[in-house]
Amino acid sequence: MLKSIGCEKIVETTLTFQRGLNSVVGADDAHNSIGKSSILMLIDFAFGGDDFPTKCDDVIKNIGDFDVGMVFEFDKKYSFIRNTGTSDDIYYIEEQEVLTIEEFRGFLQKMYGIDKHALSFRECVSGFYRIYQRDNYNDKRPLDNFPKEGWASIRKRVLKLFNEYSTISKLEQDKKIETEHKNDIKGTFNTGAIAKINKTTFKKNEVKILELREVIAGIKKALETNVTDIKSVISKENAELKKNKDSLIDMRIKLETSLSRIEDSLSKTKLKNSKSFNELVEFFPEIDQERLSQVDSFHNGISKIMRNQLNEEKRSIIDNINNIDKEIQTIDKELLKLVDSKEESVYLLEKLIELDRLENDLTQQNDFWEKDDEVKEKIKSIKLGIKDALVDSIERIQSTVNQGLKKYISKIYLENPISPELHILDSDYKFERGDDRGTGKGFANMISLDLTFLEETCLPSIIHDSLLFKNMDVTSIENLISTYSNFDKQIFISIDEVSKYKEATKELISNSQFIKLDKDRVAFGIKWKSKNK
Repeated sequence: MLKSIGCEKIVETTLTFQRGLNSVVGADDAHNSIGKSSILMLIDFAFGGDDFPTKCDDVIKNIGDFDVGMVFEFDKKYSFIRNTGTSDDIYYIEEQEVLTIEEFRGFLQKMYGIDKHALSFRECVSGFYRIYQRDNYNDKRPLDNFPKEGWASIRKRVLKLFNEYSTISKLEQDKKIETEHKNDIKGTFNTGAIAKINKTTFKKNEVKILELREVIAGIKKALETNVTDIKSVISKENAELKKNKDSLIDMRIKLETSLSRIEDSLSKTKLKNSKSFNELVEFFPEIDQERLSQVDSFHNGISKIMRNQLNEEKRSIIDNINNIDKEIQTIDKELLKLVDSKEESVYLLEKLIELDRLENDLTQQNDFWEKDDEVKEKIKSIKLGIKDALVDSIERIQSTVNQGLKKYISKIYLENPISPELHILDSDYKFERGDDRGTGKGFANMISLDLTFLEETCLPSIIHDSLLFKNMDVTSIENLISTYSNFDKQIFISIDEVSKYKEATKELISNSQFIKLDKDRVAFGIKWKSKNK
């Protein structure tokens, strides 16, 4: 716990704290600008906050930078000094060494046991130190550490606070590893080292690989035995190549026959000349010339359609003939290799190397396709696991928080108040407060949320500035002070107009008071809020 703060610039140079409630007490006339919020900001500074030098710059401007001594008590006392002008360095008195701000926060994280939750100290406490200068008291968005904070970081923080993040964290780490694996595979595809294929090609490759392995096995056997087997393999390959060539030649002949018929049809499907119809009129003057003209146009239209279709078919056949010619040329080259091969074993060895390389390429393609498919399925499965884990964790957190909200709002307002509810959604959260939407009730709802988190999570302390109480009635504040006093964890508040509360409340506040301020006793000893006359 924070045991004390020492500062020569404060009107009371040593502020001593206790477990439970600790109060900055203001004036009975609720006089402002006496430094209540600045003292709370100094406590935030002692807890590793960065805001005091910038958001209390009026203090720095008027009294200059100053040292703040801080004593924490855990298994023993730990003493530190932090200066507002060099706030990134903290002097550790017992060890006589300078710590960085991150090392100091790490110390607090460890001593408060927050490190077990994979949560930084400031990430844990910052949103619950609600002070005027920090602008983090929007009662409609009480889980935001700062205005417009992203939902992903809010949700992660809430999960960590309730110790519900470990399972999800493991899944997230697995997802990260598999995603890196997926990116490695993608990088291999992008370099062109391995061709990226689809499932159809994968199936074709499987068939081709089996065929290649059979041929390779035959060649290896031939090379291991004798010349007769080698010649047999070559003869078999030669026969297979000739068979394929003959088949292609037959196909070419059929296509050339079809091409000849089409060209003949095209020559007979010429557009009719109107001159022939004019000659017909000369022999039969009584014929209907307009009707004859329509027939002429009709026949021309039909002829155009037929010619277009025939030309399209002609182009297709020519393309097929060209492709067949290319295949025949490839076979001829293979046959030439067989004919030119002076040493059958050399030819087979070259063939073996070529086929082995092809088989290896196809096998690698299929292996990488399987790896890519497997990693995608793993990522998909992990995402579903994260989603399921989130649903379970969120349900537990939501139930715990809403029970706490009902408990604490009923302690503040005794006459069956409307209980606020936290709804954690996929992309955001909602803090529903029902039909009671007064400002005082809104802040009471937020205070109830903070007390729930203080009770149920690793949150070590909270700070509530007096502005949260301004619109609450006297009885509800009395009930709240009583509720605060029942906590063992430290709660720091500022409060004024103490005289209006009942004696029991006055006593609780008096017992928790660590500094008393009013218009004649301001926090830093001098006033600078009024213009000099």
